[in-house]
Amino acid sequence: MGIHYNHKSKAGDRKMQKELKLRMKSDARKQKRLEKEAEEQAEEMRKLEELTRPDKPSTSD
Repeated sequence: MGIHYNHKSKAGDRKMQKELKLRMKSDARKQKRLEKEAEEQAEEMRKLEELTRPDKPSTSD
């Protein structure tokens, strides 16, 4: 009901908050992607290890 005389003066604060929020979302997406890549790489290494283990008994004998 009152006059919002400080709306313009707080524009910079709102802009900084918005940028911070976007940066946090971006960092969260980046972290999730890195975790997924690390998980996929670990799975690939595990599969390669299983295939190349010399002590594994062969099933074709």
